[in-house]
Amino acid sequence: MKLHGWIMKRRDDPENVMYRRLDDEDERKEDRVGVSKGCVPVLVGSEERMKRFVIHTKLFKHPSILALLEMAEQEFGYKQPGILRIPCDVEYFQQVIRSIDFCFQE
Repeated sequence: MKLHGWIMKRRDDPENVMYRRLDDEDERKEDRVGVSKGCVPVLVGSEERMKRFVIHTKLFKHPSILALLEMAEQEFGYKQPGILRIPCDVEYFQQVIRSIDFCFQE
């Protein structure tokens, strides 16, 4: 997958990573080390199928991400305890990220 390769190439430089999905090993490591500077962890999906992502704060300026944040605000309010939750399908979220990634490459 193109995006996965792009993420892997930039993983060594946390300042340039726009987003990456954490697998179980990464989650344990991320819990020990913390989230990279300029990044925010988010949970995406429904309670039954939720995935954790770490996204760069630069993405929060993009209209598609802002729309997802508005959905989160409508469903959970501004006072979400703990990690930010985004109530959309994981695959849809990944499509949004891929489209943003494509825009940044042009």
